Amino acid sequence: MRIATSTSRKPFARGTAPVAVDTARTPTAGHWRIGRAYRADRLVCGDVQVMVSLDERLGLTERERRMIHVRFHEPVDDGLRAELIELTRRRGTASHRAAERMGPIELVVDDPQSAHERMVGGLRPPQRRHGQLHEIEFGFGQLKRT
Repeated sequence: MRIATSTSRKPFARGTAPVAVDTARTPTAGHWRIGRAYRADRLVCGDVQVMVSLDERLGLTERERRMIHVRFHEPVDDGLRAELIELTRRRGTASHRAAERMGPIELVVDDPQSAHERMVGGLRPPQRRHGQLHEIEFGFGQLKRT
């Protein structure tokens, strides 16, 4: 935990000590973790970088707060590569339709401090569409977490 340097309100408790802020809940707490991607119990990418961060806007549910970004590194299955390239080339609603046509992907994230985390969901169109495949960050819409 760190101490907030500026607050808009003074705490109701005695004194004017700053309120403690949980850094694990802040949007900057996300860091890249290594994982693998599967489709129909078949490995489609052995080196996937996954970043999970939290959106602190008001009015969002726990599931909506969780933002997941994915980068695919080599080797990538040829079928998945073709779908990723199509997703990066499309713009606007065409990119969203292309993302909806893609089948779900299961991500297994290796975490050295705890057990493996499994996430099943679909990809979302990237914000940045140019560059090498390993440089492009795709959004990941999680369907369920096991």
